[in-house]
Amino acid sequence: MFFKHILSPDKNNKILKLYHNSNKIMLPFLLPSIILNDSYEIKKYIDLFNINNLSFHSFVSLSTIITDYHKKIPFVNQYFLRFLNLKVHSFFIIYFSYNLYYKYNHKDNYNKLKRYETLSY
Repeated sequence: MFFKHILSPDKNNKILKLYHNSNKIMLPFLLPSIILNDSYEIKKYIDLFNINNLSFHSFVSLSTIITDYHKKIPFVNQYFLRFLNLKVHSFFIIYFSYNLYYKYNHKDNYNKLKRYETLSY
């Protein structure tokens, strides 16, 4: 039952309600992440929240697309697409969270590309 709700979040009312609530708070939390400098202590928590919020929003959105269009691709199983959706989004949550952790806790080894290092004027 739990795995069924995870694979098809667009068919669960609680998850859809969370999806709509997260949609409303997406922009107010993205703006401080863009505006604030890395030296602020709260920025890493805002960034982590944004990673989770955007990935959850993307996961549910792609699940609704799979629900709507899986019949138009007859050679691919619907459950394979749903499992792939879950796997890819889980991987990217872990990947971006690790990069965020590494950015804020290992500043001396974090190689940040800068514009003047990559493009000549």
